[in-house]
Order: sequence, then C-alpha cells, then structure tokens
Amino acid sequence: MARKSRKASAAAPVAASPAQNPIFRAAVYARLSSEDREALSLDNQILMVRNYIEAAPDLALCGEFSDNGLTGTNFQRPGFESLMDEVRRGKINCIVVKDLSRFGRDYVEAGNFLEIIFPQLGVRFISIGDNYDSFDPRCKGEGMSVALKNMINSFYAKDISQKIRSAFAVKSANGEFVGKVAPFGYAKAAGNKNKLVVDEEAAETVRMIFRWKLDGMSVHQITRRLTREGVPNPGHYRYIKGIHREKRYEQPQAWDVTVVKDILENIVYLGHLAMGKTRTVGGKQRAVPKEEWKITENTHPAIISQADFDVVAEQLRQARDKHDACNRHQREPLPEYILEGLAFCADCGRAYRRIPNTHRDKVTYRLTYICSHCNANSPKYTYQHFRQDELYSKLYAILRKEIELCSEARKRMAEIKASPITKRRENEQAAEIRRIQEQLDRIPVRKRKLYDNFCSGILDESDYRLFNQRYDREKEALAAELAAVTSEAEKLEPAYIDNNPWVAAMERFMDEKELTREMLVAMVERIEVEANRNIHIKFRFSDEYKKPLLAFLEESEAVSA
Repeated sequence: MARKSRKASAAAPVAASPAQNPIFRAAVYARLSSEDREALSLDNQILMVRNYIEAAPDLALCGEFSDNGLTGTNFQRPGFESLMDEVRRGKINCIVVKDLSRFGRDYVEAGNFLEIIFPQLGVRFISIGDNYDSFDPRCKGEGMSVALKNMINSFYAKDISQKIRSAFAVKSANGEFVGKVAPFGYAKAAGNKNKLVVDEEAAETVRMIFRWKLDGMSVHQITRRLTREGVPNPGHYRYIKGIHREKRYEQPQAWDVTVVKDILENIVYLGHLAMGKTRTVGGKQRAVPKEEWKITENTHPAIISQADFDVVAEQLRQARDKHDACNRHQREPLPEYILEGLAFCADCGRAYRRIPNTHRDKVTYRLTYICSHCNANSPKYTYQHFRQDELYSKLYAILRKEIELCSEARKRMAEIKASPITKRRENEQAAEIRRIQEQLDRIPVRKRKLYDNFCSGILDESDYRLFNQRYDREKEALAAELAAVTSEAEKLEPAYIDNNPWVAAMERFMDEKELTREMLVAMVERIEVEANRNIHIKFRFSDEYKKPLLAFLEESEAVSA
C-alpha cells in the first residue's frame, strides 16, 4: 500500500478550526534574481500567492513584498527586510511564498527563520509549491524534508552562480556587456543585449556633468544644479523610458552626490568595460582595488574623451587629497555626539548629523549640525544649519523650562497638601471609603441569608436568582465607586508625586548646568528641527504622567479658590 503524504495540499488551504477561528494577517513574498531562469516572473509569482491567500478562509491579505534581481543566498534584501519590519510591528503574522527557493537559498539562514525566528514571533509560514504549512498538523515532522530542500537550494544557488560568473567573465573578456541594465548614457543594442550603443538623450546629461566639472564646479554643486534644473536622475530616467517599472522611481527625485561621483569616475564613458569591480565577502559586496579590475578596452563608442576624463580624475584626486589632509590635521577626537538617535529633520524624517568645520588644511571643533539630505537639495546650500553652541543652548533652555515646570508642580502639590480644604477633603474621602467598604462587607452576609431562605423554601428559585443578581450588581457598583474614591485619595498622598516617572526624570537634573547625553536620554524621546529652525521636543512620560498630574493640580487649585 502506498504511503499517504502528511503534507497539506496546495490546492486546498487549511481552514482554521471553528473553535479558534483565527484570521491570519498574511503577506505575499516573491523574489526573482538575475540568475533564475526557471522561476515564474515576479508578477506571476505575486498573482499565484495572492490567489492562494484569497482562497483560504483563515487568511486575510495584508501586504505584498518582493525583491527583483536580488540573490537568495542572503537575506539582506529591501523587500524582505520591509516584510520583517511589519512582522515585528505585529501587522503580519503569516508569510506565503511560491516555494522555498523564492524565500531563500541559504539553508542555514532559511532554517533559522523557519525553525527559530518565525515560531518565536508566532508567524505562520506557507510554501505553496512544497505543500508546506507550519501551522498544519499534517506537516509536523517534515522538518528534515524542509531542511533538505533548503540545502539543495543552497547548493543549487552556489553552482548556478559559479557557472554564471564564469560565463560572464568569458563574455566580458570578449568585449560583451553582461550587466542587467545599461550604464546611464548607454542602451542595449536592438537584437543584441550584450552590445552597448549611445543613448543620446542620457549621454548629453553625462557630457554636461563632465563639462560642469571641467569648469570648476564641485560634485555637490553639480548635484544641486541637476536637481534644480529638473534633469531626471538615472532611476527616474529609466522609469520614464520604460527600462524598469519600479514604483520608487515613478516621481522625479533629487540627484545624489554618490551618483554624480560614480559617473565622473566610470571608465565605461571612455568606451571600456571593467569586470570584477566588486566581490562577495561574507555575504556582502566589497569594492575591489582598481588595479585588480579586468578591463577590456574599446568595446563600445566613447562619450567622453580621454583628455577630459584625465583632467576630471585629477580634479577628483586633488579634492580627495585636500579632504585627507584635513583629516590628518585632526589631532583630537571629536567630542561625544550627545544627540545621536534623538535629533531628526522635521521635513524628511532623516537623522541630523554633525559636520566638523574645515578651513583650508585645518579642522576646528566648532561643529555644525545639519540635515544632509535637505541641505544637499537646497538651492543655496544653507538649509537648517545649526552651530553646536547655538543648538545646545536652545535645547538646554527648553529642557530647563520642563525641569522648572516639574519643580513648580511639586511646590504646588505641597501647598495643596497643607491647605485646610485638602485636610477636609482627606477626612471626607476617608469617611466615604469606610462607608463603601462597610456596604461591601454586608453583601456576603446578605447573600448567605438569601441562600438559607432558598434552602428552607421561603424563596422559590426565580426569586433567589433575582435577588442574587441584584446583590452582584450592587457589589460591582460599590467596587467601582471604591476604586474611584481610593484613586482620588491616593493623589493627595506624597507617594503620588514621588513615584511619578515624569517627576523622577526631571528632578534628576535639577542642578545640571549644561546639556548632557544622560539628560537627553532620560528626558527626551525625539527632537525635530524645522526648516525655519524651530525646535520641537517630544518628552518621555509627558502624556502618561505629566498631563494627569497637572490636570489634578489645576482641579485642586480650582476647588481651593
């Protein structure tokens, strides 16, 4: 007799038990690398998994995540990392993939996710093509099978990757282009994807960048001018030309300094191809020294002359030497960055950073704090500058006001506590608590007497139930009343303000004369700086503990008035 499979059928998703009836918040995950030849296209993968989720009664589609052109031999993929962010926030608790190879080809890391991380996070994992569902009892005991498939995927990825690298090396040595996307300024020839031809529209932008650099403009100035004049950056240009359709490039974007610098240094514009510019070390891409590149010359039309390229290379070298000279003159370590992880730009949300002020070959320690992203795209390069002493002074002034407010709250509390009206309130509250407690103590006695009357036949069952429910409701009402009165009484106790976390955080720094990292971490959750240099601080504990305390003080003062 043939052995029956214990796996779940992919055509029939597992329904939740009627007793539990959980609805899992499911996400689609799809991946396609440049090495895959047999995998479904990314869109078809997503459609297949989406249809599966929609057909499952216990799954609700809550997101779609994908990585296009990225290897499965590691998990440093933007789409997968975004998916895990949603999982950790509790928005996703089920991941569905076409098959295990789409999830990952590193069997150690894949096994770590399936056997440790996902179970700890309470995440259900479904692989449609492998008929695997981690929450299906029929799949229990299939761990060895899953591990074996992950191992096969890992070996397959290494084998196919090695073969593809060898094929690419041969093609590159023959002067053929093997990249996925042609360099900005070029296009793949019609009918021959391994041959580069000049894309005149993009090539004119490349020539313009080199002309501006030859005219003496810095890389930062070129970057800002390109953005200001509305020149499409490479990502947006490829999107509007239909070369790729990634949504992140749909809208015009600012040019990046790194992109401009890469264009100015790329020998592809001399008509040469370079192979081996990076290598994978420990699962991460590392740059290879230029001396180790494998260069094939005169493989396609040049856009920039050798003479112009050499002049620009010398300009870039001089700029690097000047920067290195500044660093060599820096003898003392920079002071602690006390705003790290706390200060952000209110406009773009990016972290503020500090920049040492440089002058010729010297570095001063008068630091500038700035939003680099907004500053790089500001026409005058003057966006949100803050000298360290000015910024620290403003922050300290704001924090001192909060500390003084806390100190004033404690003084007002002491005055309220000492007032005759408060003494009378305390006596009234104590009497009210005794009254309510006495009524609560009588209810069990009354319920026992009620039960005795029922047992002796004085009350029938319906009357017994009626009175018993009435006592229960009365007990609940008295308990709620007692809790409210007790809570009000506790606010008049010294411990109410002594144990307040907001007060504790503020009073630790009552005698502090300058801004410190310890002060910021204890008191501040987030600092945001606007374009007009206004500063907004979100304090820790203020919503939970500060507002109720101040509201109580205002109410008490109103009663005393």
